[in-house]
Amino acid sequence: MTMQCFGFHQGATPEDFSNLPPEQRRKKLQQKVDELNKDIQKEIDQRDALTKMKDVYTKNPQMGDAASVGQKLAEIGHNIEKLRFEVQKFEGWLAEVEGRLPVRNDNSRRQSGLYETQNTTTANNCAQDRESPDGSYTEDQSQETEVKVTPTEFDDDFDDEEPLPTIGTCKALYPFSGENEGTISVAEGEVLNVIEEDKGDGWTRIRRNEDEEGYVPTSYIEVYLDRNAKDS
Repeated sequence: MTMQCFGFHQGATPEDFSNLPPEQRRKKLQQKVDELNKDIQKEIDQRDALTKMKDVYTKNPQMGDAASVGQKLAEIGHNIEKLRFEVQKFEGWLAEVEGRLPVRNDNSRRQSGLYETQNTTTANNCAQDRESPDGSYTEDQSQETEVKVTPTEFDDDFDDEEPLPTIGTCKALYPFSGENEGTISVAEGEVLNVIEEDKGDGWTRIRRNEDEEGYVPTSYIEVYLDRNAKDS
């Protein structure tokens, strides 16, 4: 494992972008899939145009050689097959990395939604408790309920932007340059905070301070997780 991680200093970029942290790798793979799909569409458009041309040449031989167009169509068909094979390959890598990425935002939104529902119920109960016997204050209290629920929606947005909590510390066993997008440089012996443990892809997310955080190869550091933070 250590020998593999030392390979990060080499300049060559693997075809599957495995030298990048998971989120950056996902973006690169998705970008590659999009580019390949655009290339496929270009080939399809060209194939359609040549097919029409071949039909014209077949009906009017004096206008051109239908056989030569047929050869070009065969080449384009072969190119489309190759491109589709490449798309399948990169989509496989993309599915692999997406399966390893955490889904914190979805969980936080579900929790926030639960909190919002509880707040709405509480606010409605309070409104009913304060309602006068003849119901004259019902409309005013319902308006107050709306005012109470609305800030919760804003809180949900702010929750997604809050920095990840510290779940432990780590000590750098080796220096790491952190030249790739999403990584962070560390010096040998440096002690930093851990905010996301290795998900099985060989990367751990750490934080130096409020403005500096990123991924480092897990084998470059010694991790000391806080059990209480991990359990929570």
